[in-house]
Amino acid sequence: MKGLMKIIGAILGILGLSAKATAKKKAKVKKIDKKVKQVKKVKVEVQKKKATVQKKKAEIKKAQKKKPVKKLNVTSAKKARASLKRRAKR
Repeated sequence: MKGLMKIIGAILGILGLSAKATAKKKAKVKKIDKKVKQVKKVKVEVQKKKATVQKKKAEIKKAQKKKPVKKLNVTSAKKARASLKRRAKR
């Protein structure tokens, strides 16, 4: 069997058919490689967009977490001193 395969390979080599077959295989591989590269590029772009969206989302969450502090109505001097002390501690 091995001898027969060698003889067939030699005949195809002489005729030049083996070169055509390998050229077709290489062309298919190149097409697949191009598609893989395109998919990788798109994947990188999507990852970048996703990162920017996540950053914006985090900023919005931070902004929402801070509730406006309501100022207390000060009716006496004692309460005024206490509120000033509280503000100073911040």
